[in-house]
Amino acid sequence: MANMDLLHQVDLDIVKEVVSICEKHGLRYYMLGGTMLGAVRHQGFIPWDDDIDLGMPRRDYERFLKVAPKELPAHMKVVNYRTDPEYQYYITRILDTETKVVEERIGNDNKYTNASIDIFPIDGTPNNPFLRKIYFFRVLYHRALMSLCYKDSIDRKRSRGKAERLLLWVMERIPVEKLTTPYKQKAKIDKLLRRQKLKGSRYVGNIMGAYRTREIVPAGYYGRGKLYPFEGLELRGMSMAHEYLTHTYGDYMQLPPEDQRKTHFKILEIHGQKVDEE
Repeated sequence: MANMDLLHQVDLDIVKEVVSICEKHGLRYYMLGGTMLGAVRHQGFIPWDDDIDLGMPRRDYERFLKVAPKELPAHMKVVNYRTDPEYQYYITRILDTETKVVEERIGNDNKYTNASIDIFPIDGTPNNPFLRKIYFFRVLYHRALMSLCYKDSIDRKRSRGKAERLLLWVMERIPVEKLTTPYKQKAKIDKLLRRQKLKGSRYVGNIMGAYRTREIVPAGYYGRGKLYPFEGLELRGMSMAHEYLTHTYGDYMQLPPEDQRKTHFKILEIHGQKVDEE
């Protein structure tokens, strides 16, 4: 577990800096997804998980993107599709540029990236159920086009519904990269998300995460938030964590089978020192 422990420590160092900036500027954040689950079930990381996901209401998210580059330590960097047109994702990552990691599913030590945590914007959705479904379809359509511009990076092992598998099969046979660019799709997603005001929305959340629309929940689940223990820290999470986790994961206290306990990254180098294989 030495490699995982090192990666956890790097993630915690990044999140401490992010939380410090949020507290200084009065910005709200919440733990999301597996980070929220880990806080409730393990009081920290899910043992085999190696990343941290935070969400910020749209206004706080945009404010954070303005102030963070000036306030983070020199070895930490804010990156998203706006700061780097070649960046693969829509969301924001805070990188530790002195730490090299490789994605386990790629497995090529020469294609390394940096250790990071993910920050997602939290947006509203239409209150009308029919319009909400149309909105979901539009966002997910552009998200699919964005992903198909990076065919080599699509996670083939991830569980998908029949409709999604069929859509992926069809879309992979269309030369999407000749019809559009990933940057254009990210810009369209950004426009759709920003158009939905958080205030007054009955259902809110982060549609750009791994669970897509399952992370769109009643606004009350977020509430003002409350603090939860996380690896010796206290991080802010949902006011109604049980309801959020049940909505997203079902029986979230039940551990998944061992063959479904996936790690994302392997650490190669930290602060100029190579890390030995476990």
